[in-house]
Amino acid sequence: MEITIKDLENDLKSLPKELLQQVSDYVAFLKQKYNGQVNEDWATYLSTSQKESIEKGASDIEEGKIISHDEAKQKIKEYLNSKTV
Repeated sequence: MEITIKDLENDLKSLPKELLQQVSDYVAFLKQKYNGQVNEDWATYLSTSQKESIEKGASDIEEGKIISHDEAKQKIKEYLNSKTV
């Protein structure tokens, strides 16, 4: 089955608004890849929100606000379980 623009629109409408920036960022990446720009320095193409997220993460690390990978997996698992009906 071929996907249509309408299929994509329906999928987008069903997403939580919090994910729309990530979708937009990924679409921008795909456009860059299609235009052959992916081999360039990827940092040049980061959105403002992506740069802010990276800066916040770096700041958190400097301030010792970190958890282990296992703790992160557990928190994500608990969060997802809390959202399941």
